[in-house]
Amino acid sequence: MPRELSALSGLGMPDGTEALYLALLNRGTATTSDLARDTGRTIESTTTLLDWLRANGLALRANVLATAGDSGAGWSAADPDRALRALVLKHETELLQVRGSLPHLHEAYRRSRRTDHGERPFDQLDAWEDVGHRYHQLLRDARDEILMWDTAPYVAGETGSMEKQTLQRGVTFRQLCDPDGLTPEVSAQRASIGGLQARIHPDLPFRGAIADRTTAVITLDHEPQNAKALHLRSSPLLDGLVMLFETSWSRAVPIGGDPTGLNEEEREVMTLLAAGMKDEAIARQLGITTRTVRRRVQHLLAALQAKSRFHAGVEATRRGWV
Repeated sequence: MPRELSALSGLGMPDGTEALYLALLNRGTATTSDLARDTGRTIESTTTLLDWLRANGLALRANVLATAGDSGAGWSAADPDRALRALVLKHETELLQVRGSLPHLHEAYRRSRRTDHGERPFDQLDAWEDVGHRYHQLLRDARDEILMWDTAPYVAGETGSMEKQTLQRGVTFRQLCDPDGLTPEVSAQRASIGGLQARIHPDLPFRGAIADRTTAVITLDHEPQNAKALHLRSSPLLDGLVMLFETSWSRAVPIGGDPTGLNEEEREVMTLLAAGMKDEAIARQLGITTRTVRRRVQHLLAALQAKSRFHAGVEATRRGWV
């Protein structure tokens, strides 16, 4: 496509009008027959397009007395510097009007989803095409962050274009991955994606994503192509899902990192703590001070989000740390 023709394509001209206008510009003055021959169109379609150009100030009749549809009628091009500026301004004005109407259209959309009891906090999706559409819409509209639960099946080397575009826009992307089915190849691929923070958590209840903490898509089945899901809007239910994600994130392990996140001394303290030993006994066993043991225990309680030493031992065992 010629550069001039491509530049005119954004002005909303009827199909074929751009080529006809450029042909008229090149000739300066031409008859309807000349222009029809130059553009490979019929006399009738050429006349229709010329009438559009004339109505929008881009073409002038060389003979004002010529009858409509006269193939011998002469035409000349209007000065594009003035005529196209006027058309661009008209187009910009129309786009601004459309932009100004968006809040009203959005409110109409929201009203259509209200019931007698107020706006529903969710919609159920019952086809995988709808689930995919809502998911891509969620990624496309995200401005600040995406929180995601992801489970098998994983495919190494595969990152969707929408996810890449989201990351390229600078959106924060945090992803929790189920270790079941997470191969070393997939782990390496996730770890290499710039801007993606991925962690492993053993107890993910579903697949889903939250955008900007205002909307979410959560699956209702465990099929590879999820056919059922919930689309949620801002509500206490969505707030609860955000809380669930943050709690899971705090207990998850970065992909490629130490599954415990503990140093050697902390692992030894954790093992003895889980065995029920007191601080003084742990200190004697490891040859460190009781004060050091207490600091290590407090760090372990925080890392495990445990409220007691017993709770820490149970949680450490559940996670496979001891």
